[in-house]
Amino acid sequence: MFKNYDPGRVAVSFKGIQIRGIAKGTFVTAERAEDAFSTDVGSAGDVTRVRSRNRTGTVTLTLQAASPTNDQLSAVALLDEKFGLSYGPLLIEDLNGTTLAHGADAWIKKLPSVQMADEASDREWVFEVAELELNAGGSLI
Repeated sequence: MFKNYDPGRVAVSFKGIQIRGIAKGTFVTAERAEDAFSTDVGSAGDVTRVRSRNRTGTVTLTLQAASPTNDQLSAVALLDEKFGLSYGPLLIEDLNGTTLAHGADAWIKKLPSVQMADEASDREWVFEVAELELNAGGSLI
């Protein structure tokens, strides 16, 4: 089996802002906050599977320090700190295939740490998502 993957065909947006200046390496991580199921084992060894209704999640985006998107996301985060109203849709879509992560209500958890060095550094933006929908798909091309 032969498939292609092009990281330039991963589309990311938050509140209508197209994310640009993606960093080298791992630039998107999306995961749910809890396991879908846990187990409860009684003293006699009886097992009960317990479904978690927690569908919250975290998405981490890594951008180059020089990305103009850092300014846009900083403005959104600062407005949210001030007024508490800067949440909205977050979408990560792999246009190479079927992988998709999205949520209607996402917000920036906090401003990223800032590092200055003799080399360009990255900025890690962490988003919380009220109901993170995930499809860990494969490649179509």
